[in-house]
Amino acid sequence: MTRELMKSVLTTLACYAAIMVLVWQTSHVHAQQPERVLAPGVLTTVAPVIEEGETYSSPADLIEISKARAYLKWQPTHTASTRTLYQRSLQVPLRRNVWGLEFTFKPFRMTEVDVPQASGKMQRKTIWYMVYRVRYLGEEVHFEARADNIRQAEPRYTRFNNVRKDAQFRYFIPYFTLRSHLQQKEYLDRLIPSAIDEIAAIEKVPGRLLNSVQMANTKISKEDADSGKGVWGVVTWSDIDPRTNFFSLYIQGLTNAYRYQDTVENPQVGDEIAAGRVIELKTLQLNFYRPGDTVELTKDNIFYGLPNAVPRPEIIYTTEPGDNLKSLAKRFLSDESRALEIYQLNRDVLSTPNKLPVGTLIRFPRNNQERYNDLQTVRLHTTRRGETLAAIAQKYDIQVRDIQLINADYIANGEEPQAGQMVMIPVSLNRLNRPQNAQKDIYKIYTLRQVAIMRLYGMNKFAKQQWIYTGTNSPVFRTAENPATVEAQPIE
Repeated sequence: MTRELMKSVLTTLACYAAIMVLVWQTSHVHAQQPERVLAPGVLTTVAPVIEEGETYSSPADLIEISKARAYLKWQPTHTASTRTLYQRSLQVPLRRNVWGLEFTFKPFRMTEVDVPQASGKMQRKTIWYMVYRVRYLGEEVHFEARADNIRQAEPRYTRFNNVRKDAQFRYFIPYFTLRSHLQQKEYLDRLIPSAIDEIAAIEKVPGRLLNSVQMANTKISKEDADSGKGVWGVVTWSDIDPRTNFFSLYIQGLTNAYRYQDTVENPQVGDEIAAGRVIELKTLQLNFYRPGDTVELTKDNIFYGLPNAVPRPEIIYTTEPGDNLKSLAKRFLSDESRALEIYQLNRDVLSTPNKLPVGTLIRFPRNNQERYNDLQTVRLHTTRRGETLAAIAQKYDIQVRDIQLINADYIANGEEPQAGQMVMIPVSLNRLNRPQNAQKDIYKIYTLRQVAIMRLYGMNKFAKQQWIYTGTNSPVFRTAENPATVEAQPIE
């Protein structure tokens, strides 16, 4: 081997050695780097809300016995008939254990990512995403039988206590649904692998980011509330309507709590499974708003909570055969001369004022925007079945016309409210007309602006988030235009 060749080989080996040392030093430095400490207020935590009543469902018949084995009905000679198996199968309360997970999230953001298409090309898209963390802190609610104090060989009744217990781990099988309220559009999250690395570089959370599939296959081990690190995940969406300004995120899977309602009075053996029974899962609703526009989407303009301004317009209608702008203006605004005003408001979906495609979602301006101030104070009354405006007015000692005036956007003239509908009751907060219990009832008073926002988001109170019960396939979609489905609590 010549001297020049030997010198070249040694130089090459030295370069390789230097590269290996640099790689080892870099990996060693990264291994020693402390976890990123997030600034206060960056994370928002929603604690699991486990109600003891969620371990119990209203008594119902076990038709597998009461109907399929009705021959078991008989009258015993020496004991009460209520002790027979047939009688016990009537009105059986269903019990279950309930667990919940803590949910922590960072603010909603957007980023531009190159997404591969079916054609093999890359397309630049705006991705909406939210980074979150789940922790299992235990404190499940379990039911257990309690010994009867009456000493009998065969106790007549079994009593139950709810106790707090822990498991070793739980699974979070996420189901995220983003709903744009004004556009009435819903979006399920999407797996976008090309976006994960870029999001991880932006967020730098103390843990690996898992997508929804990976999260569903990960054990969420029990941890301490003070030191637990939890499991980090990211949920992503693409092709969101750029007009989306007021939206909510519905999350299922954080708890196993559910409830059901039977829609069939007399179920029969042989009916399909779950036929005549509606099952709803406990769902977390997080509210957001984006005061941006459709021209420029930035990642710093999505806010958690409810907006301070009234989102207008409030009335949304799906056109039907035979509709025209004049008839709709007379029907909803009591003035057919405002037909052109409706057309101007819906230029994005209507090409001409003389043609209304069936099934088009159109919006209406406020009906009585000049008749009252958005900051006027009101209380909310949830209408009971058969209750009229006259009865409501008598209860609150006010005039019917005052209720009609303030609810003109939601209750047409001459009509009565539906069962479950929220009716606004005008309130004066002067010294002579304060709530009887000011310390408590003052929190039940809202402004008209707040009520309008609550109706838009389907809220039962003015809050950033709430727990609701929604369908098993897709959450919600309870709106202000369908007030019978809004879960508003009666305010007395």
